[in-house]
Amino acid sequence: MQIAICEECSKEAAAIKEFLKKYSQTKSLSFSVSQFSNGTDLIYEIEDGKHFDIIFIDDKNNYNGITTAEKIRQLNYSGEIIFTADTNEHAVDGYEVNACGYIVKPLSRSKLFGALDRAADKFTADVYRFKHRSDIITLALNDIMFIESRNSKCIIHCKDGAKHTIYTKLSEIEKELNDSRFLRSHQSYLVNMNHIIKADKCFELTNGEKILIRQRSLKEIKKKYTEYTGTK
Repeated sequence: MQIAICEECSKEAAAIKEFLKKYSQTKSLSFSVSQFSNGTDLIYEIEDGKHFDIIFIDDKNNYNGITTAEKIRQLNYSGEIIFTADTNEHAVDGYEVNACGYIVKPLSRSKLFGALDRAADKFTADVYRFKHRSDIITLALNDIMFIESRNSKCIIHCKDGAKHTIYTKLSEIEKELNDSRFLRSHQSYLVNMNHIIKADKCFELTNGEKILIRQRSLKEIKKKYTEYTGTK
């Protein structure tokens, strides 16, 4: 999860980072944090194509916090915004930019965690999270093209070309995902139907990969795919 902190006070920014660290440990989430001392730099970063899932904005920085939020919404930013401020003077204005939190300082665990829970809900419901060595890896479900079982491990193939190896059974991952977009097409394959462009004797994906279909269940599996695409 990508998070931005727009805060002119380095002490306050450090406090938010520390709360984020504790939150990630509590919720087993993985965060990448970018820090900005003013709204202008944050806006430039978003204009250049950088995406953030959650943005913390100080409503008393060098570039008014509400104005910063208005600017990034105008850039079609659809992520979550959490304001931090010395007073609740502009709390009502926060609703105008669809903020999910307006925290009056001093910052506290309960205030930050409450806002993060609201912000993270929309992301945690649509991700697959697993442990790799000492790290927690979080993947958006629609970024997963297919999962391949090979010997005692599974390989997750992502649309950006990345591959992640997990030492578990494919049936266990299927159970954990429990998502209608994933179809068990073969003993060794679990495919994301959103990435299928052709269904014949095998599934052809948007990246050119071909996924095996269990031939004795060919009609049944293709029917499931047809039913899924018909509901989209």
